Amino acid sequence: MPTWEERANSLREQSQRFQRYLADLRADAWDQQSACDQWLVKDVVAHLVGNAEFYATTVERGLKGQYDPFQGRPPAGTGHPSLGAATTAAGAVANRERLGDQLLSTLAANTDHLLQLLLGLSPEDRPKPCYHPGGLVPAENFVDLRFKELGLHQWDIRSVLEPGAEVVQESWPSMLILITESLASGSLRWAFWEGPVLSQPIRYRFEVPEPTLFRADIVVEGDKFRLEAPSDHPAKVTFRCHAGTLALIMSGRLAVSDAVAQGKLDLEGDSGLASQFSEWFKGI
Repeated sequence: MPTWEERANSLREQSQRFQRYLADLRADAWDQQSACDQWLVKDVVAHLVGNAEFYATTVERGLKGQYDPFQGRPPAGTGHPSLGAATTAAGAVANRERLGDQLLSTLAANTDHLLQLLLGLSPEDRPKPCYHPGGLVPAENFVDLRFKELGLHQWDIRSVLEPGAEVVQESWPSMLILITESLASGSLRWAFWEGPVLSQPIRYRFEVPEPTLFRADIVVEGDKFRLEAPSDHPAKVTFRCHAGTLALIMSGRLAVSDAVAQGKLDLEGDSGLASQFSEWFKGI
């Protein structure tokens, strides 16, 4: 697994590469529908503009010992996509309309500011808590949170303009870190949408060989779940895929059945229960 410093430097490199990609887009591509149902390509970019501004502000405040919620935002630990998805979608559209032809230049400015802040964190500053709707997050984790945003939303754009595009591999380590922790967006807790209580829990087993070996069981009870190390308990379904596919599944961008059909996911066990996994884990 890459070190924090390696992930931070890779985030800077991939951010710059993505900005060059956007600068070279043909004019009509900006008005095309993205992989996000409610967003055009330009709305996805506007979301990344706002995300960079939010992350920079919350880290700056955290370094000063301020981690109370911003005006209009929920207390830390109470936010979830099921509560804020509509607001997030509308906010990106409003941001895009406000910025107009300054969208790309504002993305560059906000991204540079965030990267300078994150790359400049001292070892003493990195563990300081910062506000996020999903919970109080160490300042250093915003490297992985931003890399997750960049990786997924770049895919939202490229997958419709370049069929067959994959999630950029450099973002995979950050996505695995977030999935296996309980912090904020990108985590299993953030991805899970509860439903009716099941009569019997369902054990799903994941085996992810890249970028580093990740093996875990996710036991779903309907209204809640738990993450466990693989055990002798038999799993109803075993999934095998790389971390990019796992992130797409957990974020609701790729249904299990589609991942299997596209050859991106191997499974053993009950195919019906495998497809049902996407009813609980769909992020935003």
